[in-house]
Amino acid sequence: MHSTHDRQDMPSGAGYHRVLAILLWIAVSTGLAVSIFTLIEELCLATACRDTASFTFFGFNMGWLGIAYFILALILLWLRKSVYRLDWAFSAMVFAGIGAEFRLLWIQKYVIGSWCPLCVTICCALFIAAMILLIEKIQGAGSMQDRRKNLVVWVAFVVTMIVTGLAIAVVGVQTLA
Repeated sequence: MHSTHDRQDMPSGAGYHRVLAILLWIAVSTGLAVSIFTLIEELCLATACRDTASFTFFGFNMGWLGIAYFILALILLWLRKSVYRLDWAFSAMVFAGIGAEFRLLWIQKYVIGSWCPLCVTICCALFIAAMILLIEKIQGAGSMQDRRKNLVVWVAFVVTMIVTGLAIAVVGVQTLA
């Protein structure tokens, strides 16, 4: 009887990387599914859902914007291993999305005064995707010297994308009322 550890054709850690990839797909797909649900107001009975729906992003409905965002994210996720720059583009989308979510969570807490469960679920899906990307980067950083250099560049990139997403959301998120 052969175990998976006896297989010579599978690189070390391939199963672990496959699990991370599946979790990343699940997180981004969850974001898309919940974005679709936000368009159906009857799915959320909380008043925060109706209040959140009164906000737009540069005049666009948040639900439709979320759908477009997650469809593009899924396309980039699909292509990111075949085109190097798309891996960075996907990561930029996720971390800029985290920055935007900081603004949206702030609005729910301090402007609306309650939480939209669908919006918080989208935020959690993005946060999980971001954590998986960080784990992937740490795991694939290479030798110790390369790891330090690569991780410093990666952290600078992540912080820049989060700040960029937050700044764009601060400017772009407005209420209809």
